[in-house]
Amino acid sequence: MNAEDQLRFRAEGFDRFYEIPLCEIKPLPITESIKTKINAAEWLFFTSQAPVASVLAVIDKGRHPLIAVIGKKTAEAVRACGFEVAFVSPQETKKQFVSAWQESFPAGTTIFYPKSQLADDAIEELLGIENEVTGSVLYHNVFLEERKAELTELLNLGKLSAVYFASPSAWTRFLSVYDKSDKKPLIFYAIGATTKNAISKSGHEAVLFQR
Repeated sequence: MNAEDQLRFRAEGFDRFYEIPLCEIKPLPITESIKTKINAAEWLFFTSQAPVASVLAVIDKGRHPLIAVIGKKTAEAVRACGFEVAFVSPQETKKQFVSAWQESFPAGTTIFYPKSQLADDAIEELLGIENEVTGSVLYHNVFLEERKAELTELLNLGKLSAVYFASPSAWTRFLSVYDKSDKKPLIFYAIGATTKNAISKSGHEAVLFQR
């Protein structure tokens, strides 16, 4: 998944890479009630690739909802399912996403927003006044015990010089293991501003790495 990023890191002098998924996605069943809400919404909002395939799989045949996303990867996931993307946020934070979307589509509408159990209600709160927004937890983002063990072993080897994070939740889970290790000095890279801010709030420095 990170092949392109690895090429950029190689150009900066890194020659060996370890990949340990710290975020395991567990899809939840989409009930008939949720399916009805998905198909009743004029817009679908995706802030992650995780729920794209399962949500679009229950769209009624012949229906073409308007779709707004954060990130090129999420847009690619939507197109891979045979749907068009009406709006791609120029920025990655939810607040910036909503603000930019509202500038382009100021009229009130209906929105369905699938999310994980870790997500807050920012989308619903920012859009709820003028729009009818249905936020629904459709997948769980979990940290498996075997991944914790892998990360612990890797940190104990003492061979790492840098760690690259693609989400705040990945950082939080890494930190929970890192804090229990010898905490050898490392360079932390963050995929975007949101992840960089999460690292900074924990008292660590991070280098912004944008795709």
